[in-house]
Amino acid sequence: MSVHGARFDTGISEASFMIIEYRGKRPKIAPSAFVAPNAVLIGDVEVGEEASIWFGTVLRGDNGPIRIGARTSIQDNAVVHVSERGGTFVGDDVTVGHCAVMEDCTIERFALIGSNATLLNGCTIGEGALIAAGSVVGQNAAIPARVVAAGAPATVKKPLEGEAAAWIEISSGEYVKLSRMYLAQSIGCVENQDIII
Repeated sequence: MSVHGARFDTGISEASFMIIEYRGKRPKIAPSAFVAPNAVLIGDVEVGEEASIWFGTVLRGDNGPIRIGARTSIQDNAVVHVSERGGTFVGDDVTVGHCAVMEDCTIERFALIGSNATLLNGCTIGEGALIAAGSVVGQNAAIPARVVAAGAPATVKKPLEGEAAAWIEISSGEYVKLSRMYLAQSIGCVENQDIII
């Protein structure tokens, strides 16, 4: 079946995640990545080595590129999108919390995006920055490296230090370990999944 330039195989098991080719672009997923069974990856999406895409997450690269770095964790029910001629770039060792929404943004390595945070078009998040849960990073806003930003709109509250800084140092590694446990049970194995074209 074909809808708006995407082709779907209606025989795909409900237990499989969906990798959908769109506009001639097929998601590329590193063999060591974990992709939860009900995640959806569409179009111009690349997922790096040992990255983890958790349950209910949608990476919709239908208008432009989405790049997910090595060892980065995109947690449950997050939505990553891109507008026409835009791009969403998430660096290595980033942790994106549950239900975060991101579009046309750049997140540098070791950043942590809190649950339910929203990152709007054109914003940038510096290396090792922490965006607090529920925050809204405004359009074209620039959050510098190694700070805590919070609020709607998000503003810098303080330098990143203490327990929060320690968690950022180990967060990506913890999610790599967890994803390996799922993979050991044959859950989220990329090679076991069909690509819809």
